[in-house]
Amino acid sequence: MAMKKWLWLGSMAIALVGLAACRSGAPPPGPLPAAAGWKAPVILTDRVGTAADLAVSPEEVAAAKAHLGSGIVGLIPCTMANEYHSAVAKAARKALSDQGLKAQLVDPEARSEQQISAIENLTAAGAKAIAICVLDPAVLQSALREAANAGVLLVQFAGRESAFNGITISIDDAELGRAAGEYAGKLIVQELSGRAQAAILDYPDLPNAVLRANAIEQALKEQAPQAVIVGRYLGGTQENGLKSMEAALQAHPGINVVVSINDAGAYGARQALLAAGKDPQTTLVVGIDAEKNALALIEQGGIYRGTVDTQPAKTGEMVAAGVVKLLAGSRVPRDIKVPIQVITRADLD
Repeated sequence: MAMKKWLWLGSMAIALVGLAACRSGAPPPGPLPAAAGWKAPVILTDRVGTAADLAVSPEEVAAAKAHLGSGIVGLIPCTMANEYHSAVAKAARKALSDQGLKAQLVDPEARSEQQISAIENLTAAGAKAIAICVLDPAVLQSALREAANAGVLLVQFAGRESAFNGITISIDDAELGRAAGEYAGKLIVQELSGRAQAAILDYPDLPNAVLRANAIEQALKEQAPQAVIVGRYLGGTQENGLKSMEAALQAHPGINVVVSINDAGAYGARQALLAAGKDPQTTLVVGIDAEKNALALIEQGGIYRGTVDTQPAKTGEMVAAGVVKLLAGSRVPRDIKVPIQVITRADLD
């Protein structure tokens, strides 16, 4: 739930031809026919899969290409304006291209209505599979079900609610939040004698972000029970993080720990803490996403102490492999987990 500047502000890339076809009033042509002898994939639900389940053979690649034929694979990220989501989409597109599969990437600019248009246009253009980062499951449910009913295979990355005719490849948002909260809690115990005033940067409009924030709060309480959590504040973007932390410091000037649902919001919190004259020796910030800027801040030392690597390039490669598995009619787990890792200065050293 990879996000952002997590509030995704990108540039649209839907083809004009697709838009014209959608608006012409003519019925969409629907998906292209399947390759002769093609069988639907077997979706396994008995366990959560790993990257190892997505290893593809040359035979599967050949079968996927045969089924795709002159069709396309649609890629719909949440945005291309954010480092994480852009990296996932680009890695997926490259991996598909390397396998000889034609992919069309559409940037919805973090807008659910543009994701709906992209789903409809890609289906009309002959997409056999669509990989999508779902911004709002409730809003997109109908469009995704229609695509699935038309025979489009779905790969959802970031979240697990919407793969009606396919699989999900996602980080576990609760696991991400727990990792960030546990690391911050350990630092509070080791460096602040277990006592701190902590703030959590949340983004209530996105369910996945709330899962992260809930897990952060629970982990902080477990790891550092004497620390006081003064509140949860709007984050998600650097601007939100800055404004929220400036307001939070007015009400709670003793805040010396911030744990954020992403790195972008954490940048703003860091800016506000430094402007308030906080001591880098007794103040710490932990984010999620392992963005390049976050890694640079961690490496240089100071209050930005850690982040959780969501491995966007690896995620993109897994998304491409999942598409190949589905197109080839292979056996594959419905839900597949992307590995994560806490990154500290020691790791970078």
